[in-house]
Amino acid sequence: MASPFRHEHLVRINDPTIERSMWLTRRQLWNGLRHTVLSPQAMDESIDEASVIENADGTLQREIRRGPTTATDEVRLVTGHSLTICADSRGQFCGSTLTIRIEEPAPEMLFVRFTYEVVGIDDECTEEEDNARRSAYQAYDIERVREARLHARSRGH
Repeated sequence: MASPFRHEHLVRINDPTIERSMWLTRRQLWNGLRHTVLSPQAMDESIDEASVIENADGTLQREIRRGPTTATDEVRLVTGHSLTICADSRGQFCGSTLTIRIEEPAPEMLFVRFTYEVVGIDDECTEEEDNARRSAYQAYDIERVREARLHARSRGH
């Protein structure tokens, strides 16, 4: 069995070099990140439809449709702190997770840590392929943060 591919990186949310009016509160950031999980099609045009099919205490079951393919995943939410997306238990990447965690090392200095643990990737992957995967994840996460910011601004929070 292939060993899991792990990738972790930080995205700074409130940067002292940008105007403070562009900063987000922890609540705005949380609501924006939650929005990207509830409406992933807002940032991924390959998704035709996404819906929450079950909403239990702190856990969502989502159904995501791309063309004729439908995948079901689970999202665990720790309000104001983290979201963990667990891959479809029936799919190739069963056991894979993406954890999105808000960090605040100093007041208002918000960061988001993205941690990918992916199983089901061929052991024969080259370092070049792994680097391409890391770059794709980082680009997607920057898009996720951009969408979270847009959501916060549109809500006027």
